Amino acid sequence: MNNKHKQLKKKIEKAKKILIVSHRGPDMDAFSSMLLTKEFLNIYFPSKEVVIKAKQLPSFNIPRMHDITVVETLDEGDEDLIIVVDAGEIRLVCDERDSLDKTSKDIVIIDHHQTVIDNGYLIINDNRSSAAEQVIYTFKEILGKRFKLTDEIAQLGQYGINADTGRFLYETTTPDTLRLYADLYEFSPIDLEEVTYKVNKFPKESTEVIAKLLERIEIDGDMMYTYVDLDDIERWKDPYIGSAIMFFKNNILRYIQGIHWGFVVEPSTKEKNVWYVTFRGTKGYQRVDRIAEELGGGGHMYASGAKIVYNEPKTLDYVIKDVREAIKKHI
Repeated sequence: MNNKHKQLKKKIEKAKKILIVSHRGPDMDAFSSMLLTKEFLNIYFPSKEVVIKAKQLPSFNIPRMHDITVVETLDEGDEDLIIVVDAGEIRLVCDERDSLDKTSKDIVIIDHHQTVIDNGYLIINDNRSSAAEQVIYTFKEILGKRFKLTDEIAQLGQYGINADTGRFLYETTTPDTLRLYADLYEFSPIDLEEVTYKVNKFPKESTEVIAKLLERIEIDGDMMYTYVDLDDIERWKDPYIGSAIMFFKNNILRYIQGIHWGFVVEPSTKEKNVWYVTFRGTKGYQRVDRIAEELGGGGHMYASGAKIVYNEPKTLDYVIKDVREAIKKHI
């Protein structure tokens, strides 16, 4: 057990109530890593009160999902310790309605993204394939010989790892990832084909948004971008926009012949003067994490993003210009 694991164990032992949260708009790895953390704490630290808070549930059934408390806002409560998983800092958890990012409570980060923000918190991040993998290896170190798999832990681990490795296609997959997945699968297998099918489904209302994203494609050399504008968030609901962008960036952005990387820009549906940019790149062409970091964000070498905050309203053209200025510094 290294020093950071010892610190985490001491913080858990000292705390009476522990809150677990993850980034805004949690994906399957975020849900899985939250639920894994709670499962380990419930089994091995049964005297602790452990709560997961999020603003939504997963889109299909996964083990223990109803242990998640769905809330309208994320605010400071009577917890002694806050564990943030699958995000490098507390601000990535909150939007303008929330106050949790102003907490003075003790915070621990369990993350796997390559961009590590030194914010004074205890950060456990070995750049593993997924937050789910990081959580399992972290508690394996803390628990030592007491560590044991359960059906729930094995299945949640598979859900999280599968989601963030793209069924082991991404280069974040390591021999450790494959060894762990084999152990989890042997203990309590899940059907990868069924999971992939469920994860990739999107509401029919998103098809109109996808069509518009395709219509707006701009190509510059081997780069492509598209966008959602301010007017769009008035006529399309947030879940449909989010689902459409998810489909587009994962299935179209890098897959047009001659296109190897690009980005999608969208305004926040909840915060004024806030825009998001999501990058996808292809190995050997463009590392997009450095561009995202230039804009105050981060992530993986070939899958990154940033939240851009302005002091006053900005047009789409202004935002795209800012993104392209950041790009120029890294190509």
